[in-house]
Amino acid sequence: MLVEVAHGGGTASVHIINATPTLRMAHQGPAAEPGSVRQSVDSYWKGAKEWYALGYTFTSDRALTGLVRHPTAAELGALTVRAPAPATGPGYGFVSLEPSGPSAATLPLPLLVPGSTTILATPERGAWNVGYSTPRVTDETPPTVYEAPEVRVRAGAGTLVAFDSPVFGPALDPRPGARPAGVRTGNTIGLDLSLLADGEGHRSRDPLFEGASTTLHRNGGLVGTLRGTPGQAEFTVPSARADYRLSTTAARPGGRVTATWTFTSAASAQAAELPLSVVRFTPELRPDGTAAPYTTSLVPVTVQGAAATSGVRCLAVSVSTDAGATWTRAPMAGGRASVRTPGPGGTVSFRTELTDAAGNTLTQTQVGAYRVGSA
Repeated sequence: MLVEVAHGGGTASVHIINATPTLRMAHQGPAAEPGSVRQSVDSYWKGAKEWYALGYTFTSDRALTGLVRHPTAAELGALTVRAPAPATGPGYGFVSLEPSGPSAATLPLPLLVPGSTTILATPERGAWNVGYSTPRVTDETPPTVYEAPEVRVRAGAGTLVAFDSPVFGPALDPRPGARPAGVRTGNTIGLDLSLLADGEGHRSRDPLFEGASTTLHRNGGLVGTLRGTPGQAEFTVPSARADYRLSTTAARPGGRVTATWTFTSAASAQAAELPLSVVRFTPELRPDGTAAPYTTSLVPVTVQGAAATSGVRCLAVSVSTDAGATWTRAPMAGGRASVRTPGPGGTVSFRTELTDAAGNTLTQTQVGAYRVGSA
């Protein structure tokens, strides 16, 4: 429970994490100014099958004196969090849930993956922040941690949030005011891109990877290559306008992601966003993250970044079923690519060639984008 009282330009608060059988609460003294008392009450517990997350908020001139609620099943929304077994194998991950606004506590839940857990939550509490940590590979290796902020549930309906599922690839942060993926500041070109976001675009602070590098060329000459965190780099360049080719790549178990951009850039008085674009593929996969063999499906293709704003001059998608040894142009219709899966145990890879309305280009390759399961 969290109670905040605003008065005279300041705020006082009371934060209670664990209730006790003897806990009582009442408003003491006269009423405060209208709307100056904000209060939230959150309660988590395990039912016969699902977890419950019931939260309520109040704004008034007085603190609550007791609270009784009897929500029906029709008034709650079912939030299901699902994760396949990661490339490192099955194990226990962790799900976290908390209200996106002022809250008193976070609900931590172990999740045996591959698997899912369902939480019945109150829509009137507002949006919920959902997190997921993959099983640890070793005690010394940090888990991959994902965040899905501002998830809303609807009364009587289900909401699915899937973490750590294919297709892994670059994703831009769509939130207003988010830092751009590429920025030119004076004589510095910086890249801050989530190169290995999961299939729903969830970014990770510690992505699972086996090696990563970023290389910058200026007018055909090598500026430098940096190795380390995927999609993270900073280079010092001359101030004059020039043609650039920026390439970043990362390998993960069973696959590799590479994005290469060309653009022109010059130093300016203020920081300028680089005209970078990325492409997202969102095939309909089975809960274990695999596709059915020998099937043809239309895979949605979404453009993010500069090309989504200025317009796409041309876009071509190629598909490989032999880990990138050969490529076949995929027919496109209505923003979807037609893909035919190989037999059980095979993989599907994507190569995208894009040019935006200003002539900036992207070549994006995702080898081992997703696996093909059994029939």
